[in-house]
Amino acid sequence: MKKGIWGVLLAFGIFFPFEAKTAPIKAALGLRAGASWNPDQFVVGAQAEVGSLGLATIAPSIDLGFGDGSDLTAVNLDLRWYLFPLPQTGIQFYAAAGPTAVFVSSQSEIGLSLTAGAKIPMKGNGRYNVEARFGIWDIPDLKVMLGVLFGL
Repeated sequence: MKKGIWGVLLAFGIFFPFEAKTAPIKAALGLRAGASWNPDQFVVGAQAEVGSLGLATIAPSIDLGFGDGSDLTAVNLDLRWYLFPLPQTGIQFYAAAGPTAVFVSSQSEIGLSLTAGAKIPMKGNGRYNVEARFGIWDIPDLKVMLGVLFGL
């Protein structure tokens, strides 16, 4: 499955190159919820966009997973690249990558998350986002999350 994920991400990068222009990043805070697989859990969390680093947006988040015989806490520090918008909709796709620290009972693990998602505008300073997070090493294999961010 890992080879398939790398192939999809490589194809995505070739056919949809990163956008060369940068826009000022507006700080935002929000909540999110979803599900993870391996372990199979219901996940809730908090997310933020706090600034930029070159073409990337700094997007930390924390997730709490419940179910499958254990509770899990994941701390993510992603760099998010906004790729391209859907014309006349305001929807913009993004890719992200970053380290993830996972804490289960008295154990901790570190892995890498690769993310594909979409930002969907709402009225005012807010926006929704939906994303799929693919885990490498000892973190959840897949998380599908739906969130809302409110601009500061």
